[in-house]
Amino acid sequence: MNPNPNPSQVQSLLLRVLAQTVDTRLGRGQHYFHDAVRHEAPDIGSASVMEAVWGLIGQGLAYIDYSQPAVENWSLHLTDAGRAAADDEEVNPDNPEDYLSRLSKHVPGLSVVARQYTVEALRAYNARLYRASAVMLGVASEAAVLEVASSFATTLPEVESRRFMECIGSPRQNITAKFSAFRAKLQSRKNELPKELKEGLDLTVHSVTDLLRTSRNDAGHPTDRTVDRDDAYAHLCLFVKYARKLYALKAHCDAGNASPQG
Repeated sequence: MNPNPNPSQVQSLLLRVLAQTVDTRLGRGQHYFHDAVRHEAPDIGSASVMEAVWGLIGQGLAYIDYSQPAVENWSLHLTDAGRAAADDEEVNPDNPEDYLSRLSKHVPGLSVVARQYTVEALRAYNARLYRASAVMLGVASEAAVLEVASSFATTLPEVESRRFMECIGSPRQNITAKFSAFRAKLQSRKNELPKELKEGLDLTVHSVTDLLRTSRNDAGHPTDRTVDRDDAYAHLCLFVKYARKLYALKAHCDAGNASPQG
């Protein structure tokens, strides 16, 4: 492990250790759980482990079993949500380091800007700031759509491309108008795209784009609308699939494999 791990890396490590059959007693004098963690990462410090333990508890991923009368025998265990985060083969925002690893694997073309806002959305989610998570994920979504729209414009005839980019690039157009223009233009050329890009396009681009944009707009204004944990969790999970499809389209356009210009 990195000699200076960030809290997300330590949290992911602890989830993996807790999912194993190890002695998770917190101990007094002998720190059994810490010994199990150091078996996996010898250089990790006690403070990092203790901080991550309370982080897991605060997020509802672990709990302390204090049923034993001797304090040194109190032990740390995963909750159902924690076990899901440790065992889940799909992306899981409750395991932030693994989430980002899978995001990089599934969406290698994700831009620096879109990734930065996704990371902030993930951090806000893990801090239980669900409105903030929705806003940051909405900005990441906007960045991704505008990047893909710019690449898609290069596949259009010159006049059509210029008019499309005037809309997409105009500071006077709000994001709703830009989203609508992109959806309409993409729909008009959908049948010219390869089969693997066409399949599920309406769901993974149009519907999810609307979902994230609406959540960002609602949460980003002073209203009484709340964003709960389930909403924030679902949005972060959907974002990976949504971004994967978007950036596959961008790669296709950048490679010059889009439909012939008319």
